[in-house]
Amino acid sequence: MNRLLILPVLLLTLLVGNPAFSADFQKGLDAAQSGDYATALREWEPLAEQGDARAQIEWINLAFRPPFL
Repeated sequence: MNRLLILPVLLLTLLVGNPAFSADFQKGLDAAQSGDYATALREWEPLAEQGDARAQIEWINLAFRPPFL
C-alpha cells in the first residue's frame, strides 16, 4: 500500500514545487533587468540557499560584480 502512494506523492511534489521557484527567479531577473538590484538579490538569495544553480550564478554575479560600478 505504501508503495502505491509514493509515486503520486512524488509527482505531485515535483509538479507543484517547481513553479514557485521559477516565479521567484523570474521576478528577480525582471528586477535586475530594470535596475532594481536589491530586489533581485532578495528574490534570488533563498533560491540560491536551496540549491537553485541559476539563482546561485545570478546572485554571485550581481553581489560580487555589480553592474552599477
